[in-house]
Amino acid sequence: MSFTKTKDRIWVAYDIFAAWLARRSMPVRKIGYGIFGAVLWIAYRLPNSKVRATFEALARHVGRDDTTRLFRDYVRGFLLGINRIEQVRHGHTDAIDAMFDFPEKARLDALLEKGGVVLAIPHTHASLAMGRGLARHYPVLALVRATQNPRRAASEHEIYENLGSEFFEVRTANPTLVARKVLKALKDGRIVIGTVDRIRNAPPEDAPVEVAGDLVRARAFDQPIGIAGWPARFAAKAGVPIIPVTVTQTPEKISLVLGREITPTEDPVETTQAWVSALEELLRAHPDEWIFSLDRHWSEVLRGLKERRD
Repeated sequence: MSFTKTKDRIWVAYDIFAAWLARRSMPVRKIGYGIFGAVLWIAYRLPNSKVRATFEALARHVGRDDTTRLFRDYVRGFLLGINRIEQVRHGHTDAIDAMFDFPEKARLDALLEKGGVVLAIPHTHASLAMGRGLARHYPVLALVRATQNPRRAASEHEIYENLGSEFFEVRTANPTLVARKVLKALKDGRIVIGTVDRIRNAPPEDAPVEVAGDLVRARAFDQPIGIAGWPARFAAKAGVPIIPVTVTQTPEKISLVLGREITPTEDPVETTQAWVSALEELLRAHPDEWIFSLDRHWSEVLRGLKERRD
């Protein structure tokens, strides 16, 4: 079963009591969210578990000796993230708002003085919560891609509406309209942020840009991947930098971590590989925060299966 389908099934079950749980005390919420942690641990402990195999591969890539400890940190981050997402979704945001931390705020401010910025963010436990933090300090256009599962999509839109920023659904929008919206925001000096770690099979080496699917061939974790072409395309047209970012958490803080600044060129393959490499540096530094490591496609990349297929 794909990670996407697993998430959809977990979400539907969880959504039945999420609103009630979001209003309970923190100890009660921990017990409720702990059910989902237990599900993850069961998946990890099963014989021939792909979850465990994925984390063994991830641990090798990032130089961690203790796979179980890495997975334990991942589960803790997952539970913190779910709690914070639900607090945002149901409007209980005072405590969440106080947690946001921007260690490199001066750097981001300096970039925005020159114009817009593309922030390329992976799916982390606290990506959505950080969207609210950004919106409280900066003008933001969030590019969102709701799931195809109707019930989960409705829940996601409840979260987006409480982020406090303008958001734009790109899954079903006309590509020309998307381009106009994004380019205008960048030319107006705004932050455009979108999750960029959805991957597919890599386009062939002799045709590395797949226009119809908006995919560009790149390499990550020593494997070929097909990844979003829009950051390179829009950043080049608007003449703005791409900054890969990630989000880290503690019980007290939600922090935005900035990666290397990427100046786009006219070559989308070159630019895409540059920001993918910078994003990979962040994922290697904070692997326990990367919720999409269990995505089926990334699992295959981490385990070295994509190279065999290509």
